[in-house]
Amino acid sequence: MRKLCRYVPFLLCVFAYECGAVRFTNGINDSNWSASGSVFECRLAQTVPLFGQVVFRTRAGESSSFYLRSKVAQFEAGEAALVARSPVWAHPQVEEVLGSVPVKRGTRPLWLGREKTELMLAGLNSGKEIALLRESWYDEAENVDLAISNIGFRSEYRKYLDCLAGLLPANFDQLKRTSLYFVVGYTDKLSRAATRKLDQILLLVKHDKAINQFIIDAHASAEGTRIDNLELSKTRADLVRDYLVGHGIPESQLVVRWHGERYPVASNASSSGRAKNRRVTVRMEKLEQSDAPPASNTTMAAQAADES
Repeated sequence: MRKLCRYVPFLLCVFAYECGAVRFTNGINDSNWSASGSVFECRLAQTVPLFGQVVFRTRAGESSSFYLRSKVAQFEAGEAALVARSPVWAHPQVEEVLGSVPVKRGTRPLWLGREKTELMLAGLNSGKEIALLRESWYDEAENVDLAISNIGFRSEYRKYLDCLAGLLPANFDQLKRTSLYFVVGYTDKLSRAATRKLDQILLLVKHDKAINQFIIDAHASAEGTRIDNLELSKTRADLVRDYLVGHGIPESQLVVRWHGERYPVASNASSSGRAKNRRVTVRMEKLEQSDAPPASNTTMAAQAADES
């Protein structure tokens, strides 16, 4: 009984548009679906007359999402019903409540994560329209019915899926500060995990020419002498620098620093903490040409500061 009561408000909202609600939808001959994208992001959008846009979006390295962009505020803040239903011309008429979703008042009223987004895409692909139902903010007696039409959806959806297949494995925000970890003591090569992360960076840089500075900071745990740890961090910094330069990154774009056991991110009292401290951090930046550092400063021996 408790579960049924939880859905009663949404079931009432489903049928609200039959009682004089304001309905936003596309005409039967005008779908307005459009797929677009690049290796960084894919979008599938529909323009809804008088309302604005509904947008499905997937960024490289992230899950799919959905959001609304309206010309003016329409919904009252609160919980809206999300419904998959048969188009008005289809028989028999079938409706399925997909759940409730939080909306807010304004021109950016809704943002949904992967689960609800995929439910909506599946419903549209199966021939249903998707509706968002909620009372309006300007009149509590009037309801808003936003109907996302399935007309023309499948052909653009195929383009959207093709775009998804070509996305990069990660985006700039995910990679702009990347940590690479090392085993105890001296090593003469990078681990597979480290090269995999560096390869993701290189693939991103291949497509994003705005990335033009790489700051490499190398560290060690406190297991040896201070001098040994400083030299060990330099060795790690050199490994990362050589890998990037060997795969086409201009050395003039690199700032290389090594810090030994200074600047730990975890306690050296435990093995797990020491493992976190044995690291090289690669930070990427997008600089204007005038902001780029002089070539003479691109490699810095941080031990000078460490020894002072």
